[in-house]
Amino acid sequence: MADVKKKPIKLNDEQLMLDASHVADIYHQLTLDLFDQVIDRLKERGSASLEENPYLWQLEKMNEMGLLNEDNVSLISERSGIAEEQLRYVIQNEGYKVYKDTKEQLLESMGGGFTHNSLIQTNLAAYVNQTMGDIDNLINTTLPMSVRKVYQSIVQESVAKVVTGLTTSDKAISETVMKWAGKGFYGFTDSQGKHWKADTYARQVIKSTAWRVYREARTAPAEEMGIDTFYYHKKATAREMCAPLQHQIVTTGVARTEAGERILALADYGYGHPAGCQGINCTHEMTPYIPGVNYKPDLPDYLKDLTPEEAIENANVQAKQRALERSIRKSKEFLHVAEKLGDSELIDKYKSKVRMKQGAMRSYLRKHPYLHRDYAREKYYDDPFTQAKKEIKLREEQKKARELATKRAELEKAVKSGKIVSVSGVTVGHTPPRKTGEPNSVVQHNATNGDVLGRTYYDDRGYKAKDIHFTNHKQPDKHPYGKKGEHVHDYVFDDDGKFVSRTTRELTNNEREENLDILWRY
Repeated sequence: MADVKKKPIKLNDEQLMLDASHVADIYHQLTLDLFDQVIDRLKERGSASLEENPYLWQLEKMNEMGLLNEDNVSLISERSGIAEEQLRYVIQNEGYKVYKDTKEQLLESMGGGFTHNSLIQTNLAAYVNQTMGDIDNLINTTLPMSVRKVYQSIVQESVAKVVTGLTTSDKAISETVMKWAGKGFYGFTDSQGKHWKADTYARQVIKSTAWRVYREARTAPAEEMGIDTFYYHKKATAREMCAPLQHQIVTTGVARTEAGERILALADYGYGHPAGCQGINCTHEMTPYIPGVNYKPDLPDYLKDLTPEEAIENANVQAKQRALERSIRKSKEFLHVAEKLGDSELIDKYKSKVRMKQGAMRSYLRKHPYLHRDYAREKYYDDPFTQAKKEIKLREEQKKARELATKRAELEKAVKSGKIVSVSGVTVGHTPPRKTGEPNSVVQHNATNGDVLGRTYYDDRGYKAKDIHFTNHKQPDKHPYGKKGEHVHDYVFDDDGKFVSRTTRELTNNEREENLDILWRY
């Protein structure tokens, strides 16, 4: 191996993590839209007003809770269905791509051909199932209950403020709504007593799963090939346990020197513990690396002389930037609620807050020029649900196009091989082929518009052997066959030409191939 020309390692991008984050955004958007529905229901006018008859207004609003719940369940069902489908695709497809790319890189370094590992795909599917199991109960059961509780609390607190004369009805609703907008919809309380918002919990579960998948997809190929060494990538920010490992070769085994390279043991840096390297919220990538075969990637100028201490400090600086981003985003969410309420005073208040916090961000970035402003992190939301639906639709269209291309190829192959049935005659309209014909012939039955309705096969005696129909005759219940209702009638005639029986069945594979010129789109 010493004589082998060293090869660079290829760093995977973070597409999987980015796509997973977009799925989590769907759940966040869901909670915001659910709150919008609460506001819409509160603002809907009935026979009573909060100002003139608060208790009657309260009764009307509580009676409307069933309608609100129906709206909520419908919205949750739609959004969670899209989120699950998108997450399943991201984990199983993007995750496998990371695995495949990593393995091909190793094979390029060591020699050998790629072999599929079905276990990795099984594991990826299991990750999705486990994740959705954790999220589904929270989103589909607990979340609707939480929304009802918030709605009920807003109604009761608004009435209490009006009855006690503390404020006007409009202000009572506005103040109470803004209070609960800040609290959000809680999902549950964990064993440590921490209250989790529904969307925050969903995001945490998805993020955790995505990183777990990413790391397994990177390490599994190495394990399959008996490799326990990895390149620990370097970035401008790092936590305490990760900082000394940046741009180093590490191992899941014991520290050693191999092929003249110093190899650090992950176990010495808290590997496997929440606060250690590769622990909770660690975003460092590990790329399989073969000492003596691979070489480390070149670092950009801004990273070359970066010390571990500077990386740790940068992480603290970046954490403050993330806090500012969340603050801007939250102020925009409050502004949206104020606009839904139509409260001009609150609108002005939160417009001012947004501007002030954006100014604080600009000032902070001037002090730390190595930081990059990511406006996407400051957005209220970018309608991830609609985007996900578009992506799912596009994938379905692309799948159909691939299937169609395959069918076309099959058709061309069948034509070239002479397997397509040879038609000896044609009947048109309401006149189907007769019970007798030329021995071993095939007669086609066309509609007046040229559509092929069926084909009749004759045996060596000239009696009808079978009819192949390419439709369900507009009677799907009676012809539950094939993809479009296509089916076969088999006929039996005795030696005297007397009809004996007729049966119905599916087309065989051979019959499909023979009639591929008609069935190729099916």
